[in-house]
Amino acid sequence: MKIRPIHSRDRNRIHEILRAVGIFTEEEVKSAMELVDLGLEHPERGEYLLAVLESPDSGPSRMVQGYVCYGPTPLTDGVFDLYWIAVDPARQGEGIGQLLLRFVENEVRRQRGRMLLIETSSKETYGATLRFYQRSGYEEISRIKDFYRIEDDKLVFCKKLTP
Repeated sequence: MKIRPIHSRDRNRIHEILRAVGIFTEEEVKSAMELVDLGLEHPERGEYLLAVLESPDSGPSRMVQGYVCYGPTPLTDGVFDLYWIAVDPARQGEGIGQLLLRFVENEVRRQRGRMLLIETSSKETYGATLRFYQRSGYEEISRIKDFYRIEDDKLVFCKKLTP
């Protein structure tokens, strides 16, 4: 498996993965794709950093299996946000999400980042996602009740990164 920066040719595959995951609304998929487009169109800004994981490493069957979008949090010193992480449902449970998350953590450290934040929903359909973050060493540091809609809280997870 190979993690590399995004290319414009990856856009459609990322869209397929986001839709296939099945827990994102059309509006959420649209929002994720807007960040993909901003990252592709303006990489020099460094706002939305994108990477994909391909498998296998080479050959005609090589395909994007997952992606991440992250970036520095404006007006902070060393804080980054993980905006999106998604893995093809057919490949979930194989450690791809962990590889992508560790990649982001290492990149944040390389950029002298000290903290990675993840904002997400408390919807029941996000249960596996929440457990994934907790197993990965992220601590829930904030909860805003009924933020997205009634009975759908905004959760903020945090991991402090050491150099």
